[in-house]
Amino acid sequence: MMTTERLTPQSAYEKRPKKWIYNLMIFAVFIGVIVYSFLSSNIDVKRGINWERLQNLGSGFLNPNLDFLLGRGESYSGSNFVYSVPYLTLQTIAIAFIGTIIASILAIPFGFITARNVVGKKVSKIGEILLIIIRTFPEVLLALILIRVSGVGALTGTIVIGIHSVGMIGKLYAEAIENMDNGPIEALDAVGASTAVKIRHGIFPQVLPDFLSTVLYRFDINVRTASVLGIVSAGGIGAPLIFASTNYHWSDLASIMYAIIIMVIVVDVISSHLRKKLI
Repeated sequence: MMTTERLTPQSAYEKRPKKWIYNLMIFAVFIGVIVYSFLSSNIDVKRGINWERLQNLGSGFLNPNLDFLLGRGESYSGSNFVYSVPYLTLQTIAIAFIGTIIASILAIPFGFITARNVVGKKVSKIGEILLIIIRTFPEVLLALILIRVSGVGALTGTIVIGIHSVGMIGKLYAEAIENMDNGPIEALDAVGASTAVKIRHGIFPQVLPDFLSTVLYRFDINVRTASVLGIVSAGGIGAPLIFASTNYHWSDLASIMYAIIIMVIVVDVISSHLRKKLI
């Protein structure tokens, strides 16, 4: 009669498959990738830090240009207010807001044609590919292309954010539609409701809070994006930021950075509060 060995956690651990060679190979490949990345990046570890410039930078951040920051004084009053930090900050928020509104509307049809439970797997693949194509180009690269068409200024920044945000918002719209309860849709199907009626009374009431939460989340991201787009002359506070940095105007740079920090914190707090109310 055969006897069976009693399996204990210790004996099971001792009889585990010996994969140390495989794990060692994976670790060696990982280390090799790190070393290759470091060597191919041409990082000059011998390059010194300009301590004098760093000191000037710190001094500038401790003594920001208050007239520029608050939009006061002869240089920033009247018609010159458009060059002050408050105006540029509001312009940045406006670019992000209008661009997000445009994207939230354009993303609705993309969300529906990407949702498998609405159009089926074959058609949803087409929607996924379209959203991937939209998300392919970074905002800055898209701005460099569109600036040749719409020129410099806030309009280009708004168009860039409006187009690029469709990729993310449309994807999250589709996920919200796929995760909804199909019971109301099946009930409307049973009574012979049209597609428009099913969307109006069966889908939108369920997904609208998720849609609004997605829009608020993307607006939070777009505020930061709008700050960067100014670097390529697409409006907002980014243009004076790069100008101040290039010309070593540290006090002006500090004023812009403080404004961006305050703007991002305020927008993040407000959008987070609103998203909690929706979900």
